[in-house]
Formats: sequence, C-alpha cells, structure tokens
Amino acid sequence: MKKVLKGAEPELLEAYRNSNSANTWVQFKRVAARKEAVSAQLKHDQAGLCAYCEIKLLPKTHEGEADFRVEHFHPKSDTTIAHNWHLDWQNLLGCCHGGSQKNIVEEADRFGNGDHSCDVPKGNKDLGAIILNPLHLPAFPALFAAERSTCKLKVNVHNCQSATISAAKAAATISELRLDSARLNRFRKTLLDEINRQLTQLIQTGLSVEAARTKLARILLNKDTQQHWPAFFTSVRSYLGSEAEVHLHNIDYAG
Repeated sequence: MKKVLKGAEPELLEAYRNSNSANTWVQFKRVAARKEAVSAQLKHDQAGLCAYCEIKLLPKTHEGEADFRVEHFHPKSDTTIAHNWHLDWQNLLGCCHGGSQKNIVEEADRFGNGDHSCDVPKGNKDLGAIILNPLHLPAFPALFAAERSTCKLKVNVHNCQSATISAAKAAATISELRLDSARLNRFRKTLLDEINRQLTQLIQTGLSVEAARTKLARILLNKDTQQHWPAFFTSVRSYLGSEAEVHLHNIDYAG
C-alpha cells in the first residue's frame, strides 16, 4: 500500500450532498453521471491503482466488467455520530474487487475463488484505529516492501519508526486487508521475476548492479501516458532499493 493523494471533490458529489445531506451512497449513484464523476476522480487521484493492493484498476471491456468499485474506508453504515459517511469525499477510495468477482476483465487471473483481499475481508468493520489509511501515509519513506523470496508484503519497521508510524498498525493493515494473499503474492512474483530478468540482462551488458537499478527505476517508476503508476508500485520500489528512492526524490514523487 502506498500514499494516496486526494484531489478536489467532484462538483456533482458536493452539490448532491449539500442538497441531500441525509441521503445514501446507493441513492447518489443511481444517476450514472454522478457515479462516473466520483469514479473518474478516484482513478485519477490514485493514478490507476487500487488504494489497498496496488493492482491496476481495469475498465469494463467486451470481455468483462470493470475491476473497480468505490470503497468507504469508514463504514458508511455507521450512524453512531451525526455524520454521513456515505457522501464524505475524504472517506471514498477506489478499489479492485479483491478477487471476489467472476465476471470481471482478466477473470482467469483476478478471480480469487475464495482468496480475497482489500475491502472484501474488511467488510463493514470499523478498522480506523487498527489499520493505516492510505490517505495518511507518507510518500517517504516507504512503510512496506515485498520479500523477494516469497513476494509477500512485509512491514519496514525501521521506516515506520523513522516516520513515527506504528509498525504494529502497518502489520495489521497487511493482515486485515490480506495484502499477502496467495493471489497477490503470485502477481508480485510474476512482476519481480520479470524485473529481475531485465536487471540481469543489463548487468550482462557491463553495467554495475547500482547502475542497472538506476536505469530500471527511471524506466519503471514513472507514470505512463494515462498518468498511471505501474501496478504493485511498492513492490517495484522496494526491489530497486536506494536507487528507486533517489529517482523518486528526483521526480518529486508525492504519492
């Protein structure tokens, strides 16, 4: 999980909330234009990645439905205080389906057959005091990394201490959202194996390990033509190490 930036609230959401302060998310999204405005802004803010696992948020095609939905970080069903969590822009995130849907694009790879992650295990639980909110993570240092051998997501305890963020809370984020699920580990392994292959090829041309990592960081850790970050950004970042950090500082990475 990486830092997620929050852009300006969509005008259609703000106007609707101001006129219908007690209404629900279901009522809001009945008008397709309103739902699309929120979805588009979330995808833009998150640079095309799921706010939790960092998989690409794929749009609907002739092959299947979009692997995307709007997540409420704080349960929208909470009525313990006089606050409408349904329509709170700061409470909305863009997520994948967490392996729970069969009719999505790339179903063969993305359907988990019970191996779920992200907002699926989270459900309607209020985990605000237990897990980290991606909106509140620092851009530097990275709090998470991928183990090369298992490709599981792990906590960088030293960086948590440096950022004065609870390492226990970071660990709970992984476990509660199942960010180390077998399905996600498989995705990360495929990606890191390919990066390792590219790194090996560069070293064989005569580049030092450091120079090869720098070259790959400059190629991989940039937004594409759609202004999207690469999938599993944090895993790529951790694999390329200090060379990735130098590059991200150089491009003024903020999330």
